[in-house]
Amino acid sequence: MSITPTNILGHELMGLKAHVVKSTDPTHVSHNGRIVAESRSMLQLETETGDILLPKEVCTFEITLPDETVVRVDGNLLHDRPEDRMKKRHKRRW
Repeated sequence: MSITPTNILGHELMGLKAHVVKSTDPTHVSHNGRIVAESRSMLQLETETGDILLPKEVCTFEITLPDETVVRVDGNLLHDRPEDRMKKRHKRRW
């Protein structure tokens, strides 16, 4: 099954491009790169200057899907281990 904006929360995010558009910590804003690792509460981005760990719960991400569609995702919705997040059902908010 391919990744779409409607089912992104139920998919693995590793390998996708991500950009931080909003955060409660201003030092996290504008980081962008490829997602190389994901844990329950952190995303690890591979950037041009090196790897950086970003907390999911305080950031809003723009994630670029393989078909070049850009999806804005609140980090609170990603706040789970990837394998647990795939089992959950989320209410659509649009």
